[in-house]
Amino acid sequence: MRRQPGARLSVSELAAAALASAVFLAGASPAFALRVVAATNDLGALARAVGGPEIELDVVARADRDPHALEVRPSTLRKTAKADMYLEVGFDLDAWSAHIVRGSRNRDLIVVPCSEVIEPAEVPTGPVDASQGDVHPQGNPHYWLDPQNAVRVAEHLAAVFADADPDHAADYLRRAAEFAASVEERLPAWRAALEGRRFVEYHRTWVYFAERFGMTIAGEVEPFPGIPPGARHLALLAETIRRDSVPVVVRQVYHPDSPLDFLHRETGVRVEVLPASCAEPTPAAYLELIEHAVRILGGHGPPGEDGP
Repeated sequence: MRRQPGARLSVSELAAAALASAVFLAGASPAFALRVVAATNDLGALARAVGGPEIELDVVARADRDPHALEVRPSTLRKTAKADMYLEVGFDLDAWSAHIVRGSRNRDLIVVPCSEVIEPAEVPTGPVDASQGDVHPQGNPHYWLDPQNAVRVAEHLAAVFADADPDHAADYLRRAAEFAASVEERLPAWRAALEGRRFVEYHRTWVYFAERFGMTIAGEVEPFPGIPPGARHLALLAETIRRDSVPVVVRQVYHPDSPLDFLHRETGVRVEVLPASCAEPTPAAYLELIEHAVRILGGHGPPGEDGP
């Protein structure tokens, strides 16, 4: 039936229209204030800690992949093309992020190098060349493993989000403060469990963490970053482990386990796979990443699969 101009809807027709609208909205995508793409789960976790339900979040690198070398998928370019903001790690860890930003052809994209609020560790003082391995000229890029650096990044993101979305500025700032408080209340127990302890790592990953909690990194399995170890290097590292009574050697899931098997056979040292990236892009997962590291490096973790 065709309705004449100016005719009023009946109560039943209004109800039907309201129901149809509700069904449409239920099937529609929720409206987000900001669409954010993060290079890693860790930056995604900090973005979620600050952004809460106001942001739509996508993450590029999975936690079980080496962030130094990543193949960019077309789906990532498509997501970034529709995003408002891209969060990059910086310090040349995620050099592939530049390809994502360029490939997205998103002229309105806000690129946030999260390393810009970090005081870098281990910045080379002399010339850098391939003989030194995978050295980062701007400094060690694994800064998020220091929880106080994570707080700095969260506070920075709160300011960036607030500038891009003033309507939710108070929410972003409040959540950043809440995340900072959750970290601060845990710091004393973490330090008590870790201070003075030693460990060996496969790659030079846990520098910021060790510095924060007063730990000693007794050596690395790699003679230079990204360079596989030879027999002489492993023999010298085994001597260091025995001499200094180092209790544990840790690696990432994507690192080969045969060098650690050798060190365990030679010294009896405990061997652990210790993730350096949180399993999910959530603040709870970030805190669990640090808690797990405290358990493993503080001597309270389960024996490694190849350990005693």
